[in-house]
Amino acid sequence: MIDSRTRSLGQLLLRLLPLATVLLAVVLDLLPLPNTSPQSLTPFFTVCVFAYWALVSPELMSPAVTFAVGFLLDAAGGLPLGLTSLALLIVRGALLTGQRILAAQPFPVMWACFVAAALAVELVRWLVASGFWGRLLPLQPVLFQACLTIAFYPVANAILSRLRHHVPGPAYAARG
Repeated sequence: MIDSRTRSLGQLLLRLLPLATVLLAVVLDLLPLPNTSPQSLTPFFTVCVFAYWALVSPELMSPAVTFAVGFLLDAAGGLPLGLTSLALLIVRGALLTGQRILAAQPFPVMWACFVAAALAVELVRWLVASGFWGRLLPLQPVLFQACLTIAFYPVANAILSRLRHHVPGPAYAARG
């Protein structure tokens, strides 16, 4: 009896692994990482992790989870509420339209799709933030962060691909 409960709890924890990794990415995005400049940019870790799971286990990145992750990031980061949620929901919708086809593609194809997704997230956030603050914000930091995010995606993909094999899910999950 205890064995089945332990097994059920273990399965539940493994099903929550994608959400846990997304929340860890949110924390990383919010941490002031040590660097020489307080204004330096880092990859947008949340987008890397979110896009990976949205492709390989879309049922775990539901619209409600997507909205909550974006809202949490905005609230904790002092950004306009809904800014990141909107961007992530748009990207989620775009990725899901071709998810079954994309999930079976080799990594370079998935990475090319991620490039488009990362640029879309950054541009939506830039447009909404510019509208919120009533002026065009500088585009150069946004593009630089997008480049860092795109460059970091292969690392995130490699790490998450190893974790994915422990997550119970559908048979059509993507190759890492």
